[in-house]
Amino acid sequence: MNRQKSLLFMIGLLGLIWLGVSIHGWWGTITLDFENKPLQAVLRSFTRQSGLPVITDLDGNKPITIHVIRAPVSEALDALQAVAESRGRLVYLAAPNHSELQKALPLLPGKLEAADWKTIEYRLPFMFLGGSEDLPRWGDPREQTWNPSVPKDSSLVSLFENAAQSTDIRILLPAGWNPKIQKSVSFGPLSSALPSLTRAVGGTGKMVFLLPGPRPDRGPEAGPPDRTAASDAWRRRWSEGPQLTPEAFSTRLQSRLSGMPADQAKEAQAAIDESVKQYKEWLTLTSEEQEKKMQEIMQDPNRQQRGSDRFIRGMRMMSPEQRAQRYTRYNARKEAVKDPGHTR
Repeated sequence: MNRQKSLLFMIGLLGLIWLGVSIHGWWGTITLDFENKPLQAVLRSFTRQSGLPVITDLDGNKPITIHVIRAPVSEALDALQAVAESRGRLVYLAAPNHSELQKALPLLPGKLEAADWKTIEYRLPFMFLGGSEDLPRWGDPREQTWNPSVPKDSSLVSLFENAAQSTDIRILLPAGWNPKIQKSVSFGPLSSALPSLTRAVGGTGKMVFLLPGPRPDRGPEAGPPDRTAASDAWRRRWSEGPQLTPEAFSTRLQSRLSGMPADQAKEAQAAIDESVKQYKEWLTLTSEEQEKKMQEIMQDPNRQQRGSDRFIRGMRMMSPEQRAQRYTRYNARKEAVKDPGHTR
């Protein structure tokens, strides 16, 4: 009898261990298994599982098909952007008080600037990623590590500027609000570092993910694409916002080397060095030379192949109808970039 009890005890213990390992492995992952369900229902499910609110001006009743099983937050966000046909952005809103924050939220995604809010954002110079495109990404964008350099001063905006350069995030705050930092703040993952910084000046903040609707130049009702207009829109998207410094560009890429095996990290570092070198050289060119170089890079066969690979990965997440529509738009934009002067 004792032997039988011992055996049952061991079986139960092993079962608990297996359950614990399974839960640990699935903890923090996202499952979105929907067939032709409203977008708003899919987004609610994502937010419930991740704790990250998604704000969008897309049609919430639009039927969405998505099949993501126990995926990291970043992969789930990629799938959401693909099926919603939108490019999202991790955003941190900071305000001096809860009332100001609550007034700002309904103005997202695109009306805060008119309400006199400041945007701090530095986009990666995507043209110069090259071999660095395949570097590992954070499983959850909120866990990007921020280790600030010495700021120009102890103001809130100065530290937010540093965070926006060092990590892939957009920061929004009232334009006239820039208190001095009087208390020590903790740094590390964005999920804790930015709220700590905001609390240090007596303010409050909220992290969200913006999923904006199509731009006027990308709307589905826009009709046949105009090559010149599409090329101009592409240039605008490249030039939006202040330019990232080469040092900050390097810092962002190097942060993704953490945990890589030594041999792979060495190879990845070489790719990062080459990307930063090309970017530095590009910054020294005149605007005309930059335009010419941009066209050369965009027409590079290796780059076009990487772009096609990303396009195919996104297509796999879509419904058949979405694939057909996106393929048509993709080919039109590709031709616009190849022929920016509309000469054909």
